[in-house]
Amino acid sequence: MSVPDLAAQSLSEGPAAAALRELPEALILVFDRELRFVLAAGEVLRRKGDPPACGEGQFVGDAFPPDVWTLMEPLFRSALAGETRSREIWSEEQRFCLMVDVGPLRVNDDHAGAILPDPNLPAPVVGGVAMVLDVTARRQADAYAPRSLDHFEQVFERAPIGTGLFDLDGRWMLVNRALSEMTGYTVEELLGGRLEDIVHPDDAHSDASQRERLLAGEIPAFQIEKRLFDAAGETMSAILSVSLVRDRDGAPLHYIAQLQDISERKQLEEHLRHLADHDPLTGLRNRRLFEHDLKLQVARARRYRELAALMVIDLNDFKQVNDRHGHKAGDDVLRAVARALTRRLRESDLVARLGGDEFAVLLPHVDPEQLAGLVAELDRVVRACGVEAGDAIVHPSASIGSALIDERTQGAEQALVEADRAMYAAKRSSSTGSPPAG
Repeated sequence: MSVPDLAAQSLSEGPAAAALRELPEALILVFDRELRFVLAAGEVLRRKGDPPACGEGQFVGDAFPPDVWTLMEPLFRSALAGETRSREIWSEEQRFCLMVDVGPLRVNDDHAGAILPDPNLPAPVVGGVAMVLDVTARRQADAYAPRSLDHFEQVFERAPIGTGLFDLDGRWMLVNRALSEMTGYTVEELLGGRLEDIVHPDDAHSDASQRERLLAGEIPAFQIEKRLFDAAGETMSAILSVSLVRDRDGAPLHYIAQLQDISERKQLEEHLRHLADHDPLTGLRNRRLFEHDLKLQVARARRYRELAALMVIDLNDFKQVNDRHGHKAGDDVLRAVARALTRRLRESDLVARLGGDEFAVLLPHVDPEQLAGLVAELDRVVRACGVEAGDAIVHPSASIGSALIDERTQGAEQALVEADRAMYAAKRSSSTGSPPAG
């Protein structure tokens, strides 16, 4: 299944769809590197845009009025360059106002560090995720609100993004209402405390080099992603944007910080990545991710002479289970086998459903003797699975083939072919004496 299909699936069912129902004023869209819709969902577009123009593969700019898209397009281009940006955009006739938040969507590659020259390099950007909020009513209400504060205080206090000033030691000097609401802390609790007090310890000093460059005048501002703890102790993800205010002589006075909550977008990205890499029925790795892991293991075996093994597991007579008991019973069997394999194997072993009734297991750091014993044990594990199908109990069996992976293995495809051959040999040798599953 392609990433666009998975993205559409993720927002059409489950937690993502529920989240959208809780945000009636929001539009969420996912786009590819050509600025074409992968999916779009939300109420705003139906009122302010052109729903037929939001189908998969359509150019995003065609869904918005030209004057609005002219202002939005730079944000989308920045996302493709790996940046997260936001902007408040009024239509040309001031009829409506949109808050647009756009960031990159990166490909999931948990093991890239094993083969990339620099394991700290970010994963490639495959597109972007945008959230558009209709803030027209809020802005119109602000326009008619009593103006008891001076202009700067009004702008600061009513800014929709959490904003504050902190001194050169990192202590808050001034914070606005949005920052207080975002973190759950009162203004009084924040003032005088340090920004680092609410930042995850692993991220507390992740911007040290950027601050040094900012103080030295090498950059005008910087932006970085950080994890924060809110007042309830929950972890949230935010984009921190920092600039520096100087006096007339150029001496630094204090920092201006903006914090933007991106927790929902991060959850959406993680959900999309999980769907792209896992089988929806069993929750195991899918073929795409497993073949990626297998390639990395072959590379390690050739480079470092690691010894590993690959097993291919094919359920015997699985079609008869579906024919006799129905596809629900077949799905239950697949889930039961997946659970049994996962429970028996080590945490370092990787289990996947390659498709249909075929599973695969990648076993790092295993020798031939261990492999032979494990093949026999997994055969018993599969046979021990029992699934109710009406009045019957289905007991599956499997044919298991294996192949060692060492410095002589030429590639992932060779390992799969060898394990497949061994599996079919096992199937032929047992076909004469094995009763059909179920």
